[in-house]
Amino acid sequence: MILEKAPASLGSMEMLHEGPFVAGALTSVVFKYTAGADGLQSGAKVRVGVPNTGWEMPVPPQQRYWDELVQGTDRRIAPFHPTNTTVSVTTQGSAKAVITVMERMLVPDEDPAFAYWRWWITATVEGGDLAPGDTLSIVYGDRKLGIDGVQVQSFPEDHINVTAYVQKDAQSEFLALGEPIYFDVVSGPASRVNIVMPSVSESDTVTAKISLTDASHCKPQAGEAVVLSVGDDTLQCIAGTHAEVNLPVAQLPSTKFVEVSSGTTWGYANPTVAPASDGLNLYWGDLHAQSEHHVMHSQKKDFRQQGWSKGISCGTLDECYQYGREVSMLDFVAMTDQGACLTAAWEYCQQKVREYHDPGKFVTFKAYEAGAPTGHRNVIYVTDTIEPPMDAKKFNGFHPPVLYDYYRERGDALMIPHHVKTWTDWSFHDPELEPVMEVYSCWGQSESPSREMWNKGMTPGAGAWNAYARGYRMGMMASSDNHVGMPGRSFPGDRQAHTPFKGGLCAVWADELGRENIYNTLKARRCYGTTGARIVVRFSIDGKPMGSSVAPQGETVNAEIEIAGSDALRSVEVIASDGTVHKVELERNLDRVHQKITLPVLAGGFHYLRIAQVDNERAWTSPIFFEGQQ
Repeated sequence: MILEKAPASLGSMEMLHEGPFVAGALTSVVFKYTAGADGLQSGAKVRVGVPNTGWEMPVPPQQRYWDELVQGTDRRIAPFHPTNTTVSVTTQGSAKAVITVMERMLVPDEDPAFAYWRWWITATVEGGDLAPGDTLSIVYGDRKLGIDGVQVQSFPEDHINVTAYVQKDAQSEFLALGEPIYFDVVSGPASRVNIVMPSVSESDTVTAKISLTDASHCKPQAGEAVVLSVGDDTLQCIAGTHAEVNLPVAQLPSTKFVEVSSGTTWGYANPTVAPASDGLNLYWGDLHAQSEHHVMHSQKKDFRQQGWSKGISCGTLDECYQYGREVSMLDFVAMTDQGACLTAAWEYCQQKVREYHDPGKFVTFKAYEAGAPTGHRNVIYVTDTIEPPMDAKKFNGFHPPVLYDYYRERGDALMIPHHVKTWTDWSFHDPELEPVMEVYSCWGQSESPSREMWNKGMTPGAGAWNAYARGYRMGMMASSDNHVGMPGRSFPGDRQAHTPFKGGLCAVWADELGRENIYNTLKARRCYGTTGARIVVRFSIDGKPMGSSVAPQGETVNAEIEIAGSDALRSVEVIASDGTVHKVELERNLDRVHQKITLPVLAGGFHYLRIAQVDNERAWTSPIFFEGQQ
């Protein structure tokens, strides 16, 4: 049901704010209610719904006493409680107001633009009635409290709405107070650079690609130009385009990119290592990102074609692919919009995969997310045939056995379970279709039961460690699960309150940058995941790389570990299937390690690496498995 509109006699609402909302900035907003000809009775409520998609939570003053016992001028506030949102009343009478905050959906409704989750700020009138012309002002980010404001979502987005509702009296239903108030969030000015260079190079110098971003890692407004100094060189960067500079490998990753006019460091180069005897290159990608075609809890109606859905994510597919290619400078991308394969936009999504695919430079995968109560999986195709939408009756719910039967017969896709600490029911698993799992994203880490980098509940039996306890031979990788149209963006705070962590990246050791090459590398589990840093990791046992199965004859094996960090290494641990942890000895403040160690053979078990840097960036490798029975 849609709530009925309030008559003009019940008043009006306006939003007062200076200038545009800038992504990631601090702001203060006033929601001013003016009572209409009917006034507003004591006990009635005015409710404002502000976005919860990355916006700071409104925090009202903490009341000292129970509402049932103390109201109006008798209320007292706890001064030690942090507060960012206030309410005040301008009246000739005795009316006051008190506010509460909750994160809810408005109503179960078929029109998602109104049913969408929000922070609801509710002001209750008490101590007297509001007369016609009286005002009630809610200040979200009240700077009179000594704060700089509240944080705006960390990504640009247009056509966001605030909705307001009012009661005639305490017993009445809420009515919609005027039309929704629409506004835009824009990216900020350039204030940092993203720098990417080959992780593997046999040359003494490498070419660094540089792109500008704002403080929240968003693409700045097109055309902004910045001059940077790199060693003895200077170069000009223009927002929306690349600059390039050659750098000596010996000086990486400590090479600074300094903004000339201010003298501040805007970024650092990532590490590069020499090729190994296997001749493989290291490629970086994001296999879990969403666009506006993510259909879950669709927020906006699409104006381009009837039947297209727009979801809780934002960003057109063009914006997503261009960000991944030009700003994150990824090697490969899969846009995995939840349920997109069931919608009228599916053919359009597949066309964009073809349009942006550029073998050897930028690889795109046809993909979608299949979310079910028993776990979420990203379906990654090795083909790019444009097909009609899938049968919604057959695939609605994405029950794993239905997916397994369908894709076993097709033979052109794999599935990657993700945020496997929640929902994942490991009684469902296909070893051929599910060679790897995602153990890190903006949801946090699912590799271990540790609460570190995790702030949610855990489903009993879920998590990577429980998959391994069942004997599953799955590799590990990471991606972003980005919902803001920016694949590869590694910045804390996505659209959803339960995704506060930085996005991750998937690293694969492949012979060349092609769709089949990357796909086959994932099938071979020759991959690992990071929290977003381009940490170079090689791990082998008896010459076999991560993801392999080995059948040694003795009781020990020879392991080789080579790591080039983007910062100093804090710890390198070899995690064994029997629960033991071998800590690799590290020299203090070094960002590189290359060691050969002896490890025990664990029949039917495995070893993998868990890596932590001083700056708290992490990496997890796929295990190397031993043949035999545990």
